[in-house]
Amino acid sequence: MRHHREAVDPLGEYVDRGGVCAVLGVALLDLVLGWEVRLLPLYAAGPAVASARASTRGVVGTGVFAALFALLLAWYDQVLVTHRFLAALAAIVLVTGFGAAAARARTRQENRLASARAVAETAQRAIAPPLPGTEGPVRIAAAYDSAAAGARVGGDFCAVVPVQGGVRVVMGDVQGKGLGTVGLSAVLLGAFRDSAPSEPRLEGVGLRMACAMQRLPDEERFATMVLAELTDGGRTTLLGYGHPSPLVIRAAGGTAWAHPREPGIPLGLAGLADPRPGRWHGRLDEGDRVLFHTDGLVEARDAQGRFYPLETGSALLRGAPPAACVERLRADVRDHAAHEGADDRALLLVEYAGGPAAGPGVRAAAAPPGPLTRAHLGCDVCPVADCPLVASLETGGGRARPHPAE
Repeated sequence: MRHHREAVDPLGEYVDRGGVCAVLGVALLDLVLGWEVRLLPLYAAGPAVASARASTRGVVGTGVFAALFALLLAWYDQVLVTHRFLAALAAIVLVTGFGAAAARARTRQENRLASARAVAETAQRAIAPPLPGTEGPVRIAAAYDSAAAGARVGGDFCAVVPVQGGVRVVMGDVQGKGLGTVGLSAVLLGAFRDSAPSEPRLEGVGLRMACAMQRLPDEERFATMVLAELTDGGRTTLLGYGHPSPLVIRAAGGTAWAHPREPGIPLGLAGLADPRPGRWHGRLDEGDRVLFHTDGLVEARDAQGRFYPLETGSALLRGAPPAACVERLRADVRDHAAHEGADDRALLLVEYAGGPAAGPGVRAAAAPPGPLTRAHLGCDVCPVADCPLVASLETGGGRARPHPAE
């Protein structure tokens, strides 16, 4: 393993280069103006400049440098014992002292901010770890823009987990935007990561995520999402919960929206309507891509109020690796909506790389269409009273909607 030794600047530890340049600039101006006009008090500019960027030691060193320069000039002008020089020296000493105190406070604040930034980055990686470039039969690229400056998590969330014979994907959007939605996003992502690798049916994953949301105290938000499963053979199943439909980009040319027959309703609104999701089935050929996204993409407006034309922009999702295509689309959306304020926006591009025909395994597509039960979801021990999901199970809401055979 190769180690690189960082270059150390011994001068920068004791004096600030900016402050030294300020002192030399004052000296040059002093020489230009002549002995009739001496700028002895202005040498205090050196430690003042240093206080904005240097350490306490650097401010003090710069102040000493400024005082020595002023002393040298006063000796040359034979004004060492005059009130004029003593006043200038006092100004340099005072500015150096206050600047050193300010530099110390600034350094402490910078250290606290650095620690807070490290904690925030660790938390963000725990909530939304980077997605792998390849998982099972797919290549993956994702991008996220948060409404909160500097944040990498917010109200939009996505994840990809491997299952036997393929992968499962979630793309969702919590009501609201910015850091206030991170808690619910983390809960839903946790429920997905916990249930997606083991639930025999994709509908079961959605119900477990809905259950996790119901268990949150005093949570009145809702969340839209789309769940997907892609098998090694290219068979694709999508479940929609009131979320924008993904766009399928065919390698052979053309695009198509993966619109479910029924739109489904968002998580958290089970008491208002049938909570069963909309369903879409399709098959991908090698090289086909699917763009999962949140409404921050299609609702981005230009200065004339026009929405971003995703079908036109889909041309940016061809002819390059998935990661490069996602960045091209991301930049194009930013240019389109440059006048708008920040909004949460998530993009996930999944490319089917081809694979063996789907073998036996745990898949939603191969699971029997029987209803999910209270016992399956653990309703007998759940503390949520009057849960609308229980009512939907008892009336057949746990059964998948029928869909046409391919």
